[in-house]
Amino acid sequence: MNSDKVLKQHELSEGLVAKVHDCSSHYFGGYYHVRMQVTADVPLLPEYFASESEFEDAVKSIGPTVCFSRILERMAVPGIELDTVRYQLLDTFEANLLPYMRRPDFGRLFVVSEYGKALKRKANVKTGWA
Repeated sequence: MNSDKVLKQHELSEGLVAKVHDCSSHYFGGYYHVRMQVTADVPLLPEYFASESEFEDAVKSIGPTVCFSRILERMAVPGIELDTVRYQLLDTFEANLLPYMRRPDFGRLFVVSEYGKALKRKANVKTGWA
């Protein structure tokens, strides 16, 4: 869903990069849906896991990288306010979410969380719970 139009890039720890894509679109009659997607590809690293076998299972379960993604959006924005709303959404992202993403343990925490979700889904499938 991300657009080719990258508004901004932010360097994170461990060489990760957060990209802010503009996915805005015309809504109707001069009003817009301002939508920006923040993404960061996070590779799975063996040191994130308790054992080599856990690392290998994680790679089988969720792949060699996982994509962090968040949507920043506002509906029904008049055309004259497009730039102002984009800057407000970016400012909010940079004040609130970006500091978390810049933590030195962000990659590990995100990967372990995604692996935990995958394990829970596997367990639910085995027990018949969806």
